Amino acid sequence: MRAPHLLLALFFMAATPAAAERYALTFEGYAAGFVPLGGISVDAAISEDAYSVDATIRSGGLLNLFERTNLRAEAAGLLRDGVVFWRRYDLDHHYSRKHRSIAMRLTQNGAVTAEIEPNYRLWGEPPASDAQQRNARDPLSTMMAMAVDVSQSQRCSGAYPTFDGRFYYLLELGGGEIDDFDRAGYQGDVLKCSLSYIAVAGFEAEDAGRRRIPRGEVWFALVPDSRFAPPVRISTPLSAGGAVIRLTSFRRAEVTVTETAAVAP
Repeated sequence: MRAPHLLLALFFMAATPAAAERYALTFEGYAAGFVPLGGISVDAAISEDAYSVDATIRSGGLLNLFERTNLRAEAAGLLRDGVVFWRRYDLDHHYSRKHRSIAMRLTQNGAVTAEIEPNYRLWGEPPASDAQQRNARDPLSTMMAMAVDVSQSQRCSGAYPTFDGRFYYLLELGGGEIDDFDRAGYQGDVLKCSLSYIAVAGFEAEDAGRRRIPRGEVWFALVPDSRFAPPVRISTPLSAGGAVIRLTSFRRAEVTVTETAAVAP
């Protein structure tokens, strides 16, 4: 539950009204199928040339006995020919009576800048290289890229390099099975994909648990006439029976927004 960020002005103030899709999603997490872990809310907006995502995680139930967590993350960027280009990512994380904030920006020359408070004492062996950081997206923009790709292709495929300010890893989609879904406000087809996590850089010996996250599964809603296939279920196998994030509320709206035009990546 960690991530990074800073400051930059890539956005020119040329306001133009455009049609955007907005999704408001809420989830509940469970361990072993029934033990509550907490709630997640996601607000995502996507237009023809831009996107934004705002996510909040609050621990609950059994998880509060071990690490009380309150996390908010935001990301925004551009959409060009169906490809997601991240531009900013911000995270504010309160956990176990600690606090960390991260502000990451992508500069005009493609470099990643990050303000992290408090800064990490260790950066991993090896740390994430400049080339890896430039080639990656932030965690929220990675999920946006997956959802956009699945909506376009209706396939589970691709590797998504991700950098959160310290950890650099790959998320890979595979498999693919279309099924019916009727729950929590969404009724329609979903594409069930396998999800693999591959740790690459930024990890220390004490991060062994982060290195060996087992293969999981993510279900994407194949919403008709949409640029976006929002995830409606995510599961990860664990020795105690697994953890699953289940959809509890699904709302979609089309709105007219005033967008900020941005320079092309």
